[in-house]
Amino acid sequence: MTPTDYNNSQAIPLHRVAVIRPFTEFLADVGAPVESHFRRLHMPFDLLENVNNYLPSQFFWKFLIDMSRSQGIEELGFLVGKQFGANCVDPKMTALLSRAPTLYRGLLQASDLANRTVSNCQFGLLSPPASTYSYFYHRPSCRTINPAIEHIGWFGLMTLCAIVRAFTGPQWQPTEIGIMTNRLPGDCIGEYFPDARIKLSKPFSYIALENKLLKLPPFDKDAVSESKSVEYQELQHSFAGSLKQILRAYSQYKYLNLSLAAELCNTSKRTLQRKLGEEGTSYKDLLDQMLLEAATRMLQDPDISITEISNQLDYSDVAHFGRAFRRITGVTPQNYRQQFKQLSKL
Repeated sequence: MTPTDYNNSQAIPLHRVAVIRPFTEFLADVGAPVESHFRRLHMPFDLLENVNNYLPSQFFWKFLIDMSRSQGIEELGFLVGKQFGANCVDPKMTALLSRAPTLYRGLLQASDLANRTVSNCQFGLLSPPASTYSYFYHRPSCRTINPAIEHIGWFGLMTLCAIVRAFTGPQWQPTEIGIMTNRLPGDCIGEYFPDARIKLSKPFSYIALENKLLKLPPFDKDAVSESKSVEYQELQHSFAGSLKQILRAYSQYKYLNLSLAAELCNTSKRTLQRKLGEEGTSYKDLLDQMLLEAATRMLQDPDISITEISNQLDYSDVAHFGRAFRRITGVTPQNYRQQFKQLSKL
């Protein structure tokens, strides 16, 4: 009875900002120097404005460890999970769960979203044969040797509880909890789960729930939101694809050079170039693709002048931008805009 093994792809481990932002909001509320610490890790703070940005997991883990130690918050993951509940997965998760017909469907939907937007993260439901209990589990993105495991593990476990409570009601308590570490939880966790058996050193975090609960409809049927889906870009499973997902979040910054890219990948410039070459591309090709995506998106808006687009993409002048765009696409920015306008009328 175990989840499948960690993903062995060569992709850079990433976290969607939707999962990171609950931590930054909690820490900012208690007066922690979140913004300055974020920037020291080469993570511009305004990247948090878009929940669909992706950041390297290694930077997120370091941020959690440093903040917990410097602020003296040992149970950081537990406290953040307790405050944000099911919305730890996505800010729309509570609304989405209210549309699921049963707890069973809600668990599957929440698990699918989490697994598609955090590298090496596994949410899921295990139902052993001939048992009256099922196990809603979370195996974190980091392994047990990672100092961030305490925070990520309890953060995920509190998320599991909140998802279940969207159907059982806020007073529901699990009778059994499994955690991956061998450290007994602190007093605040013990007081929050007074009657639960907490089992240590498990291969994944989990909560046990009776099978009869899986048929429950949402607890608050009147809380149905207009939000019908979550828009997100699914994780890429190649090195080049995951690097591109990081670079999209950084694309508006002038220092987007090979040295920064290597640091974001936790590797050397030479290794980065070798890995990209093995996948048939180069760092310059990735930057060209990002230019094309950003430029074509803006060119489709007639209210943005080509000069403004050139400035936003940090080109020295319009002519330089025009030459770069034509080199990649074969047409000038003006011609692309005209072609798009004609096609949109069809």
